[in-house]
Amino acid sequence: MLAIVAIGSAISLGAAGMDESVLTELVRLEKETGLAIAFYDNELGVISFKKRASYDMGKLVPMGNSGGTVSPDGAEVAVDSLNWGPGYRDHTMSLDIVGTDGSALREHREVRGGIACWSHDKSKLAMVLVEPPDVRLGILDLATKKMQTLEPRTTDRDSRFTSQCWSPNGKELVFEANGNVQVYEIETGHSRILAPGTEPTWSPDGTWIAYRDKQHSDYYVIHPSGDGRKRLFHKGRAVSPLYWSPDGRFVAYTHEDFFALDVEFYHLMVRRLQDNSETWVADGVACCIGYQWVRNPELLKQLKPRLRLSGRRGPPKAG
Repeated sequence: MLAIVAIGSAISLGAAGMDESVLTELVRLEKETGLAIAFYDNELGVISFKKRASYDMGKLVPMGNSGGTVSPDGAEVAVDSLNWGPGYRDHTMSLDIVGTDGSALREHREVRGGIACWSHDKSKLAMVLVEPPDVRLGILDLATKKMQTLEPRTTDRDSRFTSQCWSPNGKELVFEANGNVQVYEIETGHSRILAPGTEPTWSPDGTWIAYRDKQHSDYYVIHPSGDGRKRLFHKGRAVSPLYWSPDGRFVAYTHEDFFALDVEFYHLMVRRLQDNSETWVADGVACCIGYQWVRNPELLKQLKPRLRLSGRRGPPKAG
């Protein structure tokens, strides 16, 4: 079998089926280490492997229509708050940072940006700065409140960071712009194109960058140098980036299903890279938000009995 090595594990290439042993391992890790997947989509959500379900944890900021990104330690959320003014159309997007327990709200009204990506040490946020007709990507230093913008500007509205955009050493960022996966060097201000593709995420050990080829429904990995490009697997109904677990042994992604014609339904899938086995861990989830793996037992203790409505429970259809 052709394999590539990452985080001390073999990333196998090829087809995979549903495997309950993956869920068993995830449930064990949840119990032993507090492993879970968290997100913010107008309110905090946590996916419990033990319950095989997504829990709503409630709103953390008073503003409506807010997206956000959970920090890598599961302790805070960077929230894009939509602030409505006197007129219905008079609104601005600004940044709030709040603890996942609802405490220690910090407002950054000077920031006008989109979904953020936390650096590993939580000192900086990568953001999408919309300045019509241009789109700019920026880096906010939370201590100094200074914003470093990436050049050049682009009119590509699909330019973005995912929720796992930072290199482990904090010196580089991976992002999507103009249909390409690109790496930005913070110290030099230079960027380089790695490959055509979308929605890149950086592995926890810095060895690989994963991305998606939408045209052919394939997931790939590539070294940050641009070498060693490999196809991981094909998934015809995948609609999200690959989200790496803290140890790099698992990746999560969103899989699209259908109730009926034009009625979408989404499952969150987890694949174990060592043997390419996978299972579903929650259904009725959102398709296009920034998921974040966390190890945080305290976050799991906050789980409320109210589940996120799914409409149907069960494994996704093949494809």
